[in-house]
Amino acid sequence: MTARRDTGGPGQAMEFEVWSDLIKQSKGALHMFLPLLDRGLDAVVHRMTDRRYIALQVKGRAAGENGRVNLIVPADSLVDDDALILASVIDDIPNQVDLVVTERTFKQMAALETVKGKHFFEAAFAMHSVRSRWLPFLVPRAQLADRILETSIALALERISPDLLKPRERHAGWLGFLGEAEVIRRLAENPRLDLFRPFPDLEMVEVLARDNVTRRLAGLQVKAATVTDVHGEAQIHIHTATLTKDLSTWVVGLAWRNEANAFDEECLLIPAAEVPTVATADGLLMTIAFRPASPQRTRIDPYRRRLADLSRLILDCTQAPFAGT
Repeated sequence: MTARRDTGGPGQAMEFEVWSDLIKQSKGALHMFLPLLDRGLDAVVHRMTDRRYIALQVKGRAAGENGRVNLIVPADSLVDDDALILASVIDDIPNQVDLVVTERTFKQMAALETVKGKHFFEAAFAMHSVRSRWLPFLVPRAQLADRILETSIALALERISPDLLKPRERHAGWLGFLGEAEVIRRLAENPRLDLFRPFPDLEMVEVLARDNVTRRLAGLQVKAATVTDVHGEAQIHIHTATLTKDLSTWVVGLAWRNEANAFDEECLLIPAAEVPTVATADGLLMTIAFRPASPQRTRIDPYRRRLADLSRLILDCTQAPFAGT
């Protein structure tokens, strides 16, 4: 157990160093989502220039002689051909470089070895190599965000709305936290859904769900409101500045009933792009009037769903046209 912690600790520290570097270098153009349950991916990066989600695996290794990195990766740990592998040393080295390559390319270029019936991919590169088959994929750490963005930071920021670069104010008190926890718990019931949380929380998406079979994603913003005694209505508020037309983003609305000390059995599931069609705009906020279990017909009727079906519904959302990949 001790040895496992000793090797895992530096590796996790390196992961957070990478996340921090990407956030600082990109100046908000890259958002990080970290897994709630480790199923092979270390993070999903949300590239704000084109709203694309990019899966990422980080491989940290101790440096060998002359900064040489020997990489041995179990074949069954490579779960997404389009995911990026980022491999580097866990030690501090001047002018450090990282190997950044898709899993597909890595499998094509690395040596395949079999040990006791188990398959491994092996690769090696040096920190400051001038002759290496991996040279096109070696990126100075200071340019890591440029590589993920596939453009310069300056050009990336020109393509992003300034509102998206402002840290979002969140008034997520007890009920907001409880709502997110409820959604995460229900989605975790479906083994096909891998779940990620933002690091830090900068955008509309608060929970990212990824189908680990099709590798498609759906971003969720969870909103919870209390049902009032007078009108039986829960008023769900959404900050107008956070709204997105991204077709892979959805709003989940939950209604809390104080008398039952629980969420109502009915919830809302609304594509983010359609929120303005069902909400009332009031300056900085948009308000959705949700009356769970009410027989009265309203414009939110097409979005009423059973809370018990949420994990299946979100899996369906990942398959929707233009869902994230």
